Amino acid sequence: MKINSIQNYNFKGYDALPLKAIHIQTRTADSFFWELEEVGKKEGFEIKYSNDFVKWSQDHKTIVERRKRPFMLASRLFGETSLEAIKKKYKISGTIPPNYVAGGNCFIGKYPYGEKWMMVGEEDCYFGTKPIAKDYDIKAKNVIPIPQQDFHLDMFMRPIGYPYVLVNNPKLVEEKIKELNKDGKFNELEQNFLKKEQERQMEYSSFKKTIKALKKAGFEPIEVAGVFGSGINFMNAIVNQHSNGKISYITNGTMSLNGRKNVFQEIFEEELRQKTPDVDKVYFINGVLNPEDNFLMRELDRFDGGLHCMTTEEPNFRMWV
Repeated sequence: MKINSIQNYNFKGYDALPLKAIHIQTRTADSFFWELEEVGKKEGFEIKYSNDFVKWSQDHKTIVERRKRPFMLASRLFGETSLEAIKKKYKISGTIPPNYVAGGNCFIGKYPYGEKWMMVGEEDCYFGTKPIAKDYDIKAKNVIPIPQQDFHLDMFMRPIGYPYVLVNNPKLVEEKIKELNKDGKFNELEQNFLKKEQERQMEYSSFKKTIKALKKAGFEPIEVAGVFGSGINFMNAIVNQHSNGKISYITNGTMSLNGRKNVFQEIFEEELRQKTPDVDKVYFINGVLNPEDNFLMRELDRFDGGLHCMTTEEPNFRMWV
């Protein structure tokens, strides 16, 4: 397998900015909030709870910057009542814009010269980029449509600081699974992956189209094996930047499979550290209810939603240089 040669990079940008807080919906996070709280204590960000009854927090609430302060954009489904409650509780301004983009289908960052950029999944660009640019206070030329390998961008890619973007390469995943399955212990997982991958190819864009669009827009994709199916998705992640430029990567964990404890976590972390040297800490969040039940794996397998989908990041905009 080819390993990208990446050295002395300092990943910076909104997508790798120090986090001020993570917002979660109390009932949704029952099984994993304590794990996230422990990570927050180590990383220096707060956990903010709400009872808005919106399970997929990322898709219905996005915190952007207005005058160096947090400003919440919300979906129509989230509703005015819930938005007003959060505004009052956390002393934050906000609105429901006409052209809201689900948080899982967009990423916002900043170029080295200061202008903001915004990646948006192509399916949300059916009215063009100008309406989105207006609502998000970003120049239309900097709103970049991205071919979707899955129903949302956060299911297959993760920016880690301009211009670098982790992108799941299904071929690399297939290679990893076949290597693991030499003794036949992972037959079920391999067959499930191949079946799901065939279905994905029929409905969504190819990996190559995503890579081509990113390169054309000036980004540098880093190909990794990150989505193994059967509830295993390491691309659906939160990123936090430290003061020294290093980043922490916070993502969905896995439980032991066929006697191999956290084998997929080990495989992903090894590759991540090889290809992105500025990664400091890697955290895997599980939501383990019992030894046989990993909540986040179950949600990913049944509903295609993981840790990033159930949270909303509040960056520390004062440190967004």
